[in-house]
Formats: sequence, C-alpha cells, structure tokens
Amino acid sequence: MPKPTSNIEKSIVIKSIPQSYKFYIWIGLGVSLSLLFLRTLSGILLPFIAGFIGAYVLNRPARCLEHLKISRGVASALLILAVIIILALVGLIALPYLQQELFLFAQSIPKLAEKAFTFVTPILDKTSQNIGAQDIDELKSQLTNQVGVVLKWSIDVLINILGNGMALANILSLVVLTPIIMFYLLKDWPKLINHVDSFLPKSHVNTIRKNAKIIDTTLAAYARGQAIVCLILMCLYSVSLWSLGLKQGIFIGILTGFLSFIPYIGMLVGFTVSMGISFSQFSDWSSIGSIGLVFIVISLIEANFLTPRFIGDKIGLHPVWIIFALLSGGTLFGFVGILLALPIAATLGVLVRILMDWYLSSPLYLSKR
Repeated sequence: MPKPTSNIEKSIVIKSIPQSYKFYIWIGLGVSLSLLFLRTLSGILLPFIAGFIGAYVLNRPARCLEHLKISRGVASALLILAVIIILALVGLIALPYLQQELFLFAQSIPKLAEKAFTFVTPILDKTSQNIGAQDIDELKSQLTNQVGVVLKWSIDVLINILGNGMALANILSLVVLTPIIMFYLLKDWPKLINHVDSFLPKSHVNTIRKNAKIIDTTLAAYARGQAIVCLILMCLYSVSLWSLGLKQGIFIGILTGFLSFIPYIGMLVGFTVSMGISFSQFSDWSSIGSIGLVFIVISLIEANFLTPRFIGDKIGLHPVWIIFALLSGGTLFGFVGILLALPIAATLGVLVRILMDWYLSSPLYLSKR
C-alpha cells in the first residue's frame, strides 16, 4: 500500500479534528502570535496602543456627531482637537501646582527621616544595653552605608532616565504620534470593524459577534464606572486631607484617587505617604489618628457605596485577578502591558465563561458513566 503524501496526511489530520475544536485552536494560535508580537515590539507600541484606546473611547461620541449630519472625518478632527485642548488646559493649570507640591514633599523627606531616627534612637539605646554598644554602633554604620547606597542608586536611575535618549524619544512619540494615530483610527473605525467582520468564519460569525458585543459592553461600563469612582475619590481624599492640615494633602489625595483604579494599591500608597508625613508634622496622636481615620472611612465608602453603585461586577473578575492582570501585564510588557491588562483580562473572562457554559452542557460533564 503506497505511503500517503504529506498533503493528504495534513488533510486527514485536519478533518479528524471537530469543527468546534478547530475554532478554538485557531483562537489559541492567534492569541499566541499576538503575545509574541507584543513581547517583541512592546518598546514602540505605546503610541499605537494609546491611539487605539483613544479611538475606541471616542467612537461613541463620533457616532453621535454623525447623527448630527457631521462627516466622520470632521467629527474625528473635532474630538481629537477637543481632547488636546482639555489636556493642555489641565496641564497648564495642574502641573505647576503638582510640581510645587512634589517639591515640598521632597523637602519634607529629610525631616521625616530625622524624626524617625529620633523615634528609633531610644529603642536602639535600650537594645544596646542587652546586645552591646559595639554591635549597635556597627549596626548604625551598616545602616548608614546601605541608605547611602540606596540614595546613590536612586539618583543614578533618575539621571539615566532623564538622560536616556530612548525614553525621551518615547515621550515625544507619545505626545506627537498618538493624536495622529488616534485620528486615523477614529476616522476609519467603521471601515476597520467591517473589514475585520468580513474575515470571521461563517459558521461562527453570530457567536463571535455576540461575544464581542458582551466584551465591548463590559469594558465600556467598567471604564466609565472606574473613571467616576477615581474622580470622586480624588475629591474626597484631597478635601479631607487638606481640611485636616496635612502638608501636600491635595497632592496626596489626587495621587491616591488616581491610583485607585488598581484595587487597594491606591489606598495603601496614600495611607503610607500620609502617615509618614503626619508623623513628621504632628506631635499629638489625635491629629495622626485623624489622618488614618480618613483612609478608613473613605475606604468603607468606596467599598460599600461607590464601587457597588458605579462599577458593581461590570468586568466579571475578582479584584485579586485584576491585580494579577495589571502586575503581569506590567512585568511582561511594561506600561503597554498595564494599558492592555484589563481589556485582555475581560476578554479572557468572557472566553472562559463561554468554555465553562460549553463544558457544563457537554456530554463530558453530563454523562454519569
């Protein structure tokens, strides 16, 4: 019997795979190639990813302008121009103030270190009676040397970042290229969607469209709700810390609210910085306790009112998995990975739920034998 040719062998292998399995094999292959692409070119993708996200966000306003008989190109240009003007105004108003607050915060660090050393010295003196003054002196010397090494390393890193031509080029490309890329993507968004839709497999086109709609609705609702929560938290933290007289309270409140899109991280960062400054600024425990109480109360408001009201379970993922997605994206692909972490996590969440529904209705699960 003659040996089959390679083409025949491939045909037999492909035909032996059920259609549903072939569909998921193609999905897995596409995801693998996409991850390889992101890993290889992550250094230059930031303007394109930012432009794509911007076009996705502005697509709905662009459609509203189209309903007003404004052409897609003109609507896209008007929206991009409005975004640029808003960001420029925010930068002109907020950046000088934030720069001043950051400078004052940097000035307070030596006082904080001095007060911490004053607090620790009695403990070290008492400890020296048990383990010996010579050992304490050696411990102080080693600690001083290590602090010096850390400070020198931090300064070197900052100098390298500021003097790195590639970092400067990435910032310039983000500022210059992102609006251009966003404009072209937004202007041609309906054509791009129709073009991608034309390549969908006919046997699964309805399923893919349905699940893509679910993903789109999930991401839009989550992003909208998270933005509202972050803005409210910025106001709550800033006003509360400022009213209690904490130095740089407005800056810390804005930073805490902004970082709150990462569950628990924003609150922990703000709490740590605020408590450090309060220990260096206040001498009475009531003022220090008031600062800590602010974070406890606002965290309870966020968990019991803001998050259920504006976010709920929009993305369908546990906060632990959201943190894992953000950290994994940042580790693998840098800032590009952070931008893509939640969309990819939401997409995978929908796909996993589809697979689970298929499994729970399959003979593999229902069979009693």
